[in-house]
Amino acid sequence: MKPDWDKLGKKYAEHDSVLIVDVDCTADGGGTCQKMGVKGYPTIKYFMAGDKKGKDYNGGREYAALQSFVESKLNKPVCNALTKKGCSEKELTYVEKVEAYDAAALEAELATKAEELKALKKERADAEKELKERSTAWKKKEVALGKAQAILKQLQKK
Repeated sequence: MKPDWDKLGKKYAEHDSVLIVDVDCTADGGGTCQKMGVKGYPTIKYFMAGDKKGKDYNGGREYAALQSFVESKLNKPVCNALTKKGCSEKELTYVEKVEAYDAAALEAELATKAEELKALKKERADAEKELKERSTAWKKKEVALGKAQAILKQLQKK
């Protein structure tokens, strides 16, 4: 598998959205492997943008299968703000808005976006928690109503 993995790494070496790496879990990479939950070797994990835990890859281990997976799942265009390649219209509009900012303005914009993202994640987590709580309450109510219906049907038959 190692030769096919290295071949895959060479193919995507200069790619904007795909990075092929390997970690030796028996040497210096032991801490990383433990953190990522690697228990057997070789283990292949892939990560999508924003995913810190990664997902296990369970496909074929030969080059064609690996390359097919990368092309279908990971090889997505990424907006390069410097070349403007791979950018959607919305991204281009934003790049054009901020590309003339000086270093201080870029730092301020970055801090603002980080705060907005943090607030959005908190809002989403709160909403998901509320939904889970409400869902639990609805399920309890459904069970109680189902039992009430069963009791009423039994009493109807007497």
